[in-house]
Parts: sequence; C-alpha cells; structure tokens
Amino acid sequence: MSPVMPSLPLMPAAAGAASAGTIPMVDVVVGYTLEARAGAGGSGLAFPANEPTSRRNVCVYVRDLPGSIMKIARSVRKPAFFTGVLCCGLFVGCVSEQQYRTQSQPAEYNPQATKTSQAIIEVAPNYTLGFVEFDDQGWMYGSEDNSKRQQIDTVLDRFSAEGETNGLLVVTFVHGWKHNANGNDANVLMFHHVLKELGIMEEVLSKKQHHPPRRVVGLYVGWHGLSEDIEPFEELSFWDRKNTAEVVGHGAAIQLLSQLEALRNQINRKFESDIASQQRMTTKLMIIGHSFGGDIVFSAVSPVLTERMVENYDGTGVAQSPKTLGDLVVLINPAFEAARFETLERLAATKSFPPGTNCTLAVFTSTADWATGLAFPIGREVSTVFESYVNRQQAKANVIAVGHYAPYISYELKILDKNAKSKTMLVTTNEATPSDSADSVLSLRDKIRRFSTQRFVSTNELTYNFTHCQLVPTTNCVHNDPVFNVAVAPAIIPNHDDIDRGVFIRFLAEFLFVFSSGGDK
Repeated sequence: MSPVMPSLPLMPAAAGAASAGTIPMVDVVVGYTLEARAGAGGSGLAFPANEPTSRRNVCVYVRDLPGSIMKIARSVRKPAFFTGVLCCGLFVGCVSEQQYRTQSQPAEYNPQATKTSQAIIEVAPNYTLGFVEFDDQGWMYGSEDNSKRQQIDTVLDRFSAEGETNGLLVVTFVHGWKHNANGNDANVLMFHHVLKELGIMEEVLSKKQHHPPRRVVGLYVGWHGLSEDIEPFEELSFWDRKNTAEVVGHGAAIQLLSQLEALRNQINRKFESDIASQQRMTTKLMIIGHSFGGDIVFSAVSPVLTERMVENYDGTGVAQSPKTLGDLVVLINPAFEAARFETLERLAATKSFPPGTNCTLAVFTSTADWATGLAFPIGREVSTVFESYVNRQQAKANVIAVGHYAPYISYELKILDKNAKSKTMLVTTNEATPSDSADSVLSLRDKIRRFSTQRFVSTNELTYNFTHCQLVPTTNCVHNDPVFNVAVAPAIIPNHDDIDRGVFIRFLAEFLFVFSSGGDK
C-alpha cells in the first residue's frame, strides 16, 4: 500500500476545474465519502454528512486492488480534533525503536520458532543468516552480553570462520518501509526462503560444473522501518521513514558494506592458489536493498560506484570493466528520486567501457508500484516546490522515482509463462526445478561469453531468457552499459511490498548467479 502526503488539497470530484490553491494531480477521486470499514480491509474516519467541505482537506493514497484503487482520507482543520487524533496515533500506534537481535550465541534455525528468535546468527542446513541493526541515527547496535562488541563483529567472525572451509556466497539484504529485524517480520521469513533457494541452486550448479559448492551466508540489515502500526499513521510514516533511511545510508552502513567487501577480498587472497586450481570457488558478495532499503544501499554505495566507474584504468592507462562494490548491487522498488541517479546513469551511458563489461548495479521496479509511482512524486512535488531547475527534464527527475523515470529505463522484465496470471505463479512456490534454473544460468553465462567481445550486438543478443522471465532491452539500452534500470511487469512484482512471489524469487536467484562479476568463477 502506498502512502499519504498529509494536507494535500484536492478538488471535489464534482468540480469541473481546479480552483485556486488546489493541485488536481489525481483524477480518480470520486467524492468525499469515507466510512470506517473495519474487518473489510479498509479503515478511515467517518465525518458528519453536513460537515462543510471548506473545513476539510483531502489526501490520497493507494490500495492494492486489480490495477489499484484510491482510499480517501480526510483531516479536519479543527486544532483540537487534529491534535487528539495525532496524539492517539503517536502513543497507541507507535512501534518503538529497539534492537531485536541481542544474543551472540548462534542458534539453529527453526522455521516454527523463528518468530521469537533473538539470535544474531541463525544456522540452517544449507545456509547461515546473520543480523546487523541500525538505530535512527545510523549507528550499529551491540550485543547484550558484551556492550563493547557490535553485531557486525559477531557476524564477521562467523562468516570468516565459514570461509576457512568453503568459498562463500555472501548475500546482504536491507529491508524497506514497514519492516524490521523481528523474527516474525515478513521480510525476515522471505530472506530465509531466498537463501534456501540460493543454497539449493549453488549445490546443483557445482555438480553440473564439477567444482566444490560455496556456502551461502546471508546478512539481514535491520533498521526502524516500522514506526507506526495503526492506520492512517502507518501510511503517513512514509516521509519520516524516508528521511531516516537516508540518515542510515550515510551512517555506519558505509562501514558495514566496506567491511563485507574487505572480508571477501581477504578470503580470496588467502586461498588464491586453491581458487586457481579449482579446489574452491571465489567468495562473492551481493548487496540487495528494497524500498527505503534501496535508498540506504544507494546512499552508501553510489560514491564508491561513481569513483570506480571514473577510475576504470589499469597501470598502463587501458580501460577496464568498472568494479562494483562486492560483485553486484541490486535495488528493488527503490524509493529515491531519479535526480540522485543522474551521475551514475550519465557515466554508464556515455563513458566508453571495454567489451565484456559486466553489470555492476541493477534496479528493478514494478510498473504497478504505486508507492514510488504515485505517492512518491506527489510528495516530492510538495517538498521541492521552492527549488529551481535549469530545464523541465531536471525538474521531472527530481520528483519521479528512479524506477519510473522513462529516460533511464534500459530494460523491461516480462513474463514468459503462458499461465502467468494463475495463482500458482504468484505464490512463494514455483514449479520449475533447481536443475531447470541451473540450466538457464549456464545457458545465459554462455550467451554473455559469446557476445562479450563484440562491440556491436543486436536486440536479440541483448535479450536474456530466464526460467520464467525475459529481460528485454529498451531503446535506451547501451551495449556494455554496467547499469541496468529495469521496469518489471505486474505479473512478476504486483506492487511495492510483495517481492516474495515465487516467479520473482526464482528470477532474482538466477540473475545473481548470471550477472555477478566473474560469472562462474
């Protein structure tokens, strides 16, 4: 569900034209009627029928329906009423800022008991999951049994120990709005599922390629994404949580991701001879952010990616493929404006990179994501009203989310399956076997190798068929562009929050294996 921007005046539906002081940005508001519908999936404030419209403000936010529909929420301009409702929301619906993972002793992962887990490390049969949390100031938490030891110390020690016996596939996930590191959080459960899928695929790929498997280790990055749990205050927290996300992204998140990359490099250097003789695989690092988690990740990595894209030359001055942070950065429905993406996008599209340049940053945004597609630009229009621009394109880039800004979209992700709209395709199960996925990964790696040295390629050669999805270039796509900005079909990601559908989870796993730097090394 997308958020409300408070006190945004809109004209009544019956009005034929916008009056002075109105912003007719939404044309699907059908009237001022709002009723409380507890138990029916809706909620709101009931107003007397004779309440004059001149005393009301109308705000719009989005609900998940076929396509989408609007809920209309009003706030009365009476100070006593507003203050009472505000205080009620702050004190009754407030989810306090807290650390959920306090126990440094590793715990065996139990799907039934995970909702009460406070362990910083959870160990499953084919993967290990660690947790690191940030407060609202972007500082990392410590562990309960040692106030001087931070969660990241516990996690890095565990990952380092596991790296002594196997190459690692390190997957970092930063959650978004309305989530945290609580054991019953939907994103925590989803990430367990993703790591399990990756572990299975790694085993299958290792057998098909006759090399030892990597151990999958995940890092769930928690922050205070859920600050209110009663409507409409949960929706109204969108803008406050956006500000917090940017604080976190410019805080210790930079340290965290840099330490993970340092660990990756240390393990690979230590076992360089074993890797060369294929006795073990390289350790890889993938970084994923969703929603405001994408904002956090981008805030932390964009200066590094920009620097590495500019300085992509070896000691003799020959251009090299730009390095990412780790092996691949992925943002899913990220909630930040396209203007912040401009430097990377311009460098990626105009700088000359050698044949075989790999993807360093991939952005996936659902075309049905109303949080970033509708509410975000409305809010940005209001908050940037006094800013000046050199042209209209710059003004648009400053209010539209990066995944909805047409000039930057280089790929579309479409569904391949004929029964894409059937229920089985939209739940967290998936009928494709891990072996099917492994075959798709190997086929795509081979295709990339075959065309990597060509300076000119056709649209067909830039089209990638995964098990259930097809990645198709747009007219903005440039060969050897290290940045992918992908518009995703609603059959794959239906809205802002539901990124845990089986078809997308399987695609994401395959994409990570195909496009992470080094390919199959």
